[in-house]
Amino acid sequence: MSELTDRYVAAVLRSIPDQQRVDIEAELRASIDDEIDARAAAGEDAGRAEEEVLTTLGDPDRLAASYSGRPGHLIGPDLFFDYKRLLLVLLVSVVPIVVVVLAAVRLLGGETFGEVIFDTVGTALTLAVHIVFWTTLIFALIERSNQKPPETEWSLAKLPALPTPGSIKLSDTIASVVVLTLVIAGLSLTGSASPVTSAAGAPVSLFDPDLWSFWLPYFIVVLSIEIIFEIVKYRVGRWTWPLASVNLALNSAFAIPAVYLLATDQILNDEFFETLGWGTAPDVGSTTINLTIAIIVAIAAWDVIDAFRKARR
Repeated sequence: MSELTDRYVAAVLRSIPDQQRVDIEAELRASIDDEIDARAAAGEDAGRAEEEVLTTLGDPDRLAASYSGRPGHLIGPDLFFDYKRLLLVLLVSVVPIVVVVLAAVRLLGGETFGEVIFDTVGTALTLAVHIVFWTTLIFALIERSNQKPPETEWSLAKLPALPTPGSIKLSDTIASVVVLTLVIAGLSLTGSASPVTSAAGAPVSLFDPDLWSFWLPYFIVVLSIEIIFEIVKYRVGRWTWPLASVNLALNSAFAIPAVYLLATDQILNDEFFETLGWGTAPDVGSTTINLTIAIIVAIAAWDVIDAFRKARR
């Protein structure tokens, strides 16, 4: 075996995990030797036979990927169309909503139309990049955690089973994780990246700064647990009574404190509304507060009822 083969084998092994290298090297060298011997026995020059065999094996990195079972793509065909659909939904729903709300707040705050356009376009691009990045990362991680050996033939036996009532869809899970991640990021940045600024140029948060003493970190922790719950739920594959019960607890852990804070005038920052020229924050009993409480309760109640309904099926 010549230096050419040694170089080829070394190029393959550099991408192979240490624990697999000895076995793969022995298998690869034996395969190369057998092919060269067969060509030489057929009357081909040994040097030329070696070159032909190594050329036929192809790119060492691709061969290494096939040996180690690593995908040679970021997102494969099994997940690509779910990835594409979810990404499109997030981009055409989340980004426009954020842009419209941000533009309205800035215009009401007295900024010029040109300033609003410039800032909102930058925010939209930044948000879109984050959505694409995090969605792609989550799908890529799932692609690698569920990697299967390549299959060369397809048969009817490989058709997946019909989805059962209460089953958890991958696209729903990823959508929930992405949205929860964006909400956590929004809460975390509420005091330092607010579009509303004071006369001194300091950002003014929509939420009362006193909430950072306990409640905002509390909500961030609850939302983080919900991300873990979404992943566990997907791994289980369908709604069960225990999962529905945990879902009830998580919804209660978020909705009850949120309603309490709204009902006791502890959640909104008066300075935010004063800076915009809107007076003080909406009080308990106002249409805004009542509607917000109703939406929180309705969303939590529907999520809980839907989970138990699917578990019962």
